[in-house]
Amino acid sequence: MRLLPLFTLLLLASGSLSAQQTLSENARISLMTVAPGDMLYSTFGHSALRVYDPALRLDRCYNYGTFNFDEPNFLLKFCQGRLRYYLDVEPYQSFEYYNLADRRPMREQLLNLTPEKRQRLFDLLQENAREENKYYMYEFFYDNCATRIRDIVKEAFFHQISFDSSALPLGTSMRHLLRPYLAEMPWTQFGIDLAIGQPSDRVALAEDFMFLPDYMHDLFASARINDSTMLVASEGNIPPTPLPTRPVYQPGFFGNPLWVMCLVVALGLLTMFSRRAERIFDVVFWLVLGLAGLVLFLLWVATDHTSTKMNWNILWALPTHLFFFRRNKRTEWTENYFMGAGALALLVLLFWGFIPQDLPEAALPIVILVVLKAFFHRFRREKDPFLA
Repeated sequence: MRLLPLFTLLLLASGSLSAQQTLSENARISLMTVAPGDMLYSTFGHSALRVYDPALRLDRCYNYGTFNFDEPNFLLKFCQGRLRYYLDVEPYQSFEYYNLADRRPMREQLLNLTPEKRQRLFDLLQENAREENKYYMYEFFYDNCATRIRDIVKEAFFHQISFDSSALPLGTSMRHLLRPYLAEMPWTQFGIDLAIGQPSDRVALAEDFMFLPDYMHDLFASARINDSTMLVASEGNIPPTPLPTRPVYQPGFFGNPLWVMCLVVALGLLTMFSRRAERIFDVVFWLVLGLAGLVLFLLWVATDHTSTKMNWNILWALPTHLFFFRRNKRTEWTENYFMGAGALALLVLLFWGFIPQDLPEAALPIVILVVLKAFFHRFRREKDPFLA
């Protein structure tokens, strides 16, 4: 028992020493860029930093894109934008194994670091990995697994890195930077375009592109230190030979949101010839539209997601539809409400190209149907005031 305090001190000392490890001359640090995967969370790729030192038998990856499924109220926090992400340190072998098992090849860029800069970057990573420092509030566009790496590498070089933006499609919005990754996921693209609002249509600055790992890879490849030395010393592919390509996605009729929305409009117009069918269709139509509006409203006012604020889609997907969708008998009040909703939707149609947000093309038929149903009901009521 007398040796217990001494043993505790030795453990603390060894922990302190491990946190202040000095890298050897043969150490290297690399940017790992992982290809997009099949799962939604991996759609846009991934970035991590690899630290390799054979003298210290050290080979690990620093991964800022980690969250804990077991965190209390996980789903609620995720929806509210209040889920804590954290920096995870894992053996490189497991990092490589799981990515290649998911058919996600990697590109490794060896950073051109002097021993002093290499040690400084390693110390910053170690400091970030401490329990009290590793957590952060994830923000998709501006604070994610890629931007955290960009910022810590810039800090290691005392912000003396210059990025060449000449090859970037400058003038592109943050929203449009996502489009190439969603080309084979049309329903996902439709859902994202509905959910994110006007802030996502801000024109991306050069460094904003680096929220996407592929762009960070390209900008690191052409970056210079003090406008002279290249930031990346060399690059390699893992595995060295390309993996078999996936079959080209061929969406059927129901894989295209625009076609499906046109079908909904056709059904809505056909049901106008049958009062019973129209009542059933209206209940479902206004209910779904109201639920969509409620989700958009909550994403705007009840979350910390900056990209979902100021969403102009709420002008045609009104959450107030939930108060009226079950009204089978049309009163003057309900008629006035739906006329107001139709007039608002008509304004959206007239100013579609002038609204400071890129509204989803697949929503256009639904907006047209809102207008038609509102004015058709008014016309029919005026023609026959006793028609319920």
